[in-house]
Order: sequence, then structure tokens, then C-alpha cells
Amino acid sequence: MFISENSYNNERRSEGASRAVAYYADINQHTRLYSIDEGARPRQEQEPKPSRKERLKQQEIAQPRLSGMRTLLDFNEHFVELSNAGEEKRSLGFMLFVLFGLIALMPAYFIGLLLTDQKPYPQDWYIAMGILLAIGFLAFLLIYFLIYPHVLAPAFFTSLRARYRFNRTTRKVYVLRPRKYGGNVVLDWDRVQAHVRWAPPKSWTAEQLASDATAREARLRSTGRDSNLLLYWAPLDANDPERKGEDVLWVGPTGSGESLWQYIRTFMEDGMDAVPRPSEHEWLRKGFSGPGEHLEETVMHGSHMRDDIIGKGTSGATFTNYATNFLWAPLHSLAERLCYWPTFPEEWNSDCGQKRRESGIGPEEPLRWNCKP
Repeated sequence: MFISENSYNNERRSEGASRAVAYYADINQHTRLYSIDEGARPRQEQEPKPSRKERLKQQEIAQPRLSGMRTLLDFNEHFVELSNAGEEKRSLGFMLFVLFGLIALMPAYFIGLLLTDQKPYPQDWYIAMGILLAIGFLAFLLIYFLIYPHVLAPAFFTSLRARYRFNRTTRKVYVLRPRKYGGNVVLDWDRVQAHVRWAPPKSWTAEQLASDATAREARLRSTGRDSNLLLYWAPLDANDPERKGEDVLWVGPTGSGESLWQYIRTFMEDGMDAVPRPSEHEWLRKGFSGPGEHLEETVMHGSHMRDDIIGKGTSGATFTNYATNFLWAPLHSLAERLCYWPTFPEEWNSDCGQKRRESGIGPEEPLRWNCKP
């Protein structure tokens, strides 16, 4: 889903690019941005011992890890491929849409009962049809202006999810996303900066966040379930009114932060052997999923991880989670089919000449090969 991307672009269209970046993306003079050379690194041979201050600084840096989050679409010695957040909300949005449709049909059902219960006069039919048309028109306006732009458009009849391919061989970031959310683009890795504690502005206004340090700190403290890793590319020319080269990416699932940034940064700078090998819980399915696959990989993901950590088999909480969610799994699978699966253009050569499958989950062999020029 593209909830953050949708809100950012709405802000950009209504208030302008600079205000959207400063307010919604939280990229301003008060924000701590990380560069690609800020991270823990092993001590090299013949390098002098670090001072106490340097050791303390290294301890403050998060370790590169995925923390059991389903975020990896692909991984090999050339690139790591990740996605964006919000996928778990797609079935919820579809369920709410179905319920809203059923509620909207209830007046038609009761009016039909009323008309068939007795022999109505012709004018009764006209009145009933007028009421139904009015209800239908109001429902259409409500959906089109209030629900569709903010809930339905980011989830349905669009790309199934964003795809971000971080290629250390070419030192490029290849981005697949719908045109209205920025479109497909190739970005230079060396220009990226990371905001590791991004959170949506919620009820704070731009003026409050610009002038009140307490509001800014409260926004940072609100990170958690709503937080995300945000990557930022500044304009190529700071004085360019069109801000060419500027881009913003929300990377990883909801709750991702500095650990994911350090994972990406370490992979890009030091290679696949410098980051932990992905576990079975950290892969995200390519393409569409069936009801059972969605249930096991998205809904039951956290429950299975807790059971594995405790080591006492399937818990009662896992059974409860399954019982309360298995009826809704087909809705998610159906909702996915209302979208399309994006694929990388061949002319980009983002896979370094090695074709990758476009469906399934888990590691893909071979993991190592020679890069074609």
C-alpha cells in the first residue's frame, strides 16, 4: 500500500514541494539525517586503537539487522531488494469497503420489502426510486471524495507494492512505484541520507512543528508502530525552484528504523557477508499470495516467531489468532488481484544480467555469480 506516499504527494500538490518535505517528510534543519559513512565498522589491520570517545560513539550505532520483519524480496551479492509499509492493511481496507457496500444496500432492501408487502400506488414506486437514487448518489460522493483518495486509491487498482532494489555493484537504487507516487526512477546511492525516526505528523500543524521544540520532540516520541525508515535525496541544485533530483522513499515495514538503515548501508558499503544472513521469517513474497500464504506469512507471522522463541510448540494465542483471522484471508487474496505486480525494465540491468523469478518467497539460487558488464 502507499498510504505515506499518498499523504506526502497530496501535501506536495496542495502546499508545494518544500513545505511537504519539511512538514510531512520531516526533512528540515531540526532533523538528524544519517549519511552512508556513519555506521559501525570492523577495525582494520595496522589501524590504531580507537579512543574511548570513538568506542562510545560506535556503541551508540545500531547493529545491522532485519529484526524478524518480513521485508526482503530478494538478496544476493549484487543487490538487496525491499518494499514499503502497509501491506497488512490491504485486507482491512477491502473488508471495510465490502461492509460499507452492504450497509448502503440496506435501504434498498427495506424499501423493496415495503413495496412488495402491499399493492402500492404508482407514485409510491417513483418516490422509492427517487430515494434509492438519492442514497446511491450520496454514497458515490462519499466514496469518491472522502474514502477513495485516502483509503482505496493507495491500496487498489495500483501497484501491489513498491520495489526498491539497492545494487552495490552499480551503486544505484532502482525504484518501482506508481506514477502518481513519484514513478519509476534510478537514484544515486552516494547521495542518499536517512531519517531513521520518521513518524507521521498526526495532529501537529506545520507551524507548531517549525516553532515548538516540544512538538518536534513529541513527534519523535510517537515513533513505534507508526514509525518508518525514510530515505531522502536532496535536490541536485539547492537553488533550483523545480528541485530536480529530490526524492523521498519510505522503506521497510511499519516499525523499521535505524537497524534496517544500517543493514542497507552495511550491505551497500561492505557486501553481503557483512550483514546477517536472512532468516526464514524475514522474506516477503514476490507477486500475489493465496489465502493460506497470506494467513501464514502476514497475519500469523508474529505468532509463529514468538512460538519459535519460546520453544514450547504452538501456543493458545496462536490458535486464537488463527481462529479470528482465517475467514478474512480470502478477502486479502482477492484484494491483491485488484492490483498489478511491477517488474523492473530490462534496459536498467538492475539484476546485473541474472534473471530473477517474479513469484514465490525465500532465497533464490544461485546466490553467487559473475556480474555481466
